[in-house]
Amino acid sequence: MRFVTIAVKNLARRPGRSLLTVAGLAVAIAAVVSLVGAAESLENSYLALYESRGGDLVVQRRGGAVQVSRGMSESFGNRIRALPQAGVVTGGLLDIVSFEDQGLYTVFVEGLPQDDEAVLGRIKVLSGRRLESSDKDCVMLGRVLAANLGKRAGETVEIYARQFPVVGVYETSNVYENGSVFMRLADLQRQIDRPGQVTGFLVQANPPGNATAIAELQREIEKLDPSVAAIPCAEFVRSVSQLQVTRTISWVISSMAGLIGALGVLNTMAINVFERCAEIGALRAMGWRKSRVVRLILNESLALAVLGLVVGIPCGIGLMYFMGHWHVTSSLVQGSASLATIGKAALMAAAMATIGALLPALRSASIPPVKALRGS
Repeated sequence: MRFVTIAVKNLARRPGRSLLTVAGLAVAIAAVVSLVGAAESLENSYLALYESRGGDLVVQRRGGAVQVSRGMSESFGNRIRALPQAGVVTGGLLDIVSFEDQGLYTVFVEGLPQDDEAVLGRIKVLSGRRLESSDKDCVMLGRVLAANLGKRAGETVEIYARQFPVVGVYETSNVYENGSVFMRLADLQRQIDRPGQVTGFLVQANPPGNATAIAELQREIEKLDPSVAAIPCAEFVRSVSQLQVTRTISWVISSMAGLIGALGVLNTMAINVFERCAEIGALRAMGWRKSRVVRLILNESLALAVLGLVVGIPCGIGLMYFMGHWHVTSSLVQGSASLATIGKAALMAAAMATIGALLPALRSASIPPVKALRGS
């Protein structure tokens, strides 16, 4: 009889205990898929935001985070444009507002320069029109934000304690932009009292994407002002403190759930081994080696892990889908889990099963057959 068949039969003999263990494993797996998946979605969407705009370097004041509270002179962009290695240089201003009545507490407001075709040129207008150079104190709303606020083109939305006409509702491929507000740079500078300032610059190298040109451009920009950091987009996203905290918290919670799952497996397998002491002794007396007994116990544990994956992965994907459509998180999280995240969940399930079953397996295999047959 195959090991897997024996393992499944042994687990089926104690269905209540096995199902509780599977439930514990499924919770840990769902936590990895949903929480780690959400953290990775935040990071990937943020990186895609810069890449979709054709940027190679992010230029900001030194500090290693999205510095909404600190700005740079808008004129610094002209100094960058004068560098021979620089291509397109786009400055932008970013602020964060909340709509407490709708339960939205992290909504990005982005001030766009008049010639910012990197953004306005690629958006899809769902209703109304794009922002024009002649617009003053007007906004465009992303599709997700407009739906959460119940706003349409032609209506007004209250930001900074005043009403702004909504000239259009747009959609892009990026979850952040779909949950954001676009307005003209001069209007946002005036609203938050930051005249002539931007949060930072998105700089394209000449030629774009060339590693040598990017490295040279990075050095030349930082020579212009020691307080400025020019960072490649991927490196900049990894350094954002908010994303680092989110990633760390997601793994801490997932690891705690994994530890609980491993303890559940340990408890189940220890009791199973104790109850089957005579049975294992008989197998040893018939010639089973210690390694074969260990493999049998590990197979039973891995069978529990497979059942936990079958239950936990759909639950985790369901939680991701919920976060992608819940109005509080829909502007931050994509509603789907990546294959890499599911792979990490599978590895954690295998680790929980192995760690939880290893001690009972080694103990049962080390008991002399005669002593095991006596039920000791």
